Amino acid sequence: MPDADPDLDLVRALQGGNDSALNELMTRHQNALLGLIYRHVGDATLAQEILQETFVRAYFGISSFKPRAKFVAWLFSIAVNLCRDYSRSKRGWQAKRTVSWDEITEASGETPSSQSQGTPPNAALEQREALEALDAAVAQLPHDLKTALILFAIDGHSQEECAELLAISPKAVETRVYRARRLLEKSVRGIL
Repeated sequence: MPDADPDLDLVRALQGGNDSALNELMTRHQNALLGLIYRHVGDATLAQEILQETFVRAYFGISSFKPRAKFVAWLFSIAVNLCRDYSRSKRGWQAKRTVSWDEITEASGETPSSQSQGTPPNAALEQREALEALDAAVAQLPHDLKTALILFAIDGHSQEECAELLAISPKAVETRVYRARRLLEKSVRGIL
């Protein structure tokens, strides 16, 4: 039998009408979901909106959840589908995606004062441009490859965890991450 789902009792409580169980589920999973969503859409405000919509859809769809897979995998699939829907929407395609240096340093946990004081301004500018080019290349990856890459290489999940979250095999995760990295290499070869 696969590992027991640590969320199952809360899911059953929520299915039984105990709305406060949703608060605990949100507390458990909001940070991981927000990180995944932000890496997909690149906008903090939009990521918050998609996170909220993820939990709204989970709340209203909880009766359809069947414990064949873990709740967190079901929740991640809702978030990933919302990100895909956003990227397909007219608004998603027309939006200019820009990443500020502040967003990059916040995401990495650095602050301007924590950065090396000895870094020449030109090197910092080149590093920022390289990060922005890489970010743009990741944004252009096909949705399934981008999701696998984010979960595995950026969020640090194992292949088995990614497979469970994406409802695919670990070998499929490996293949998607490999293909994403190859596409990234081609995209940024002339830039970096």
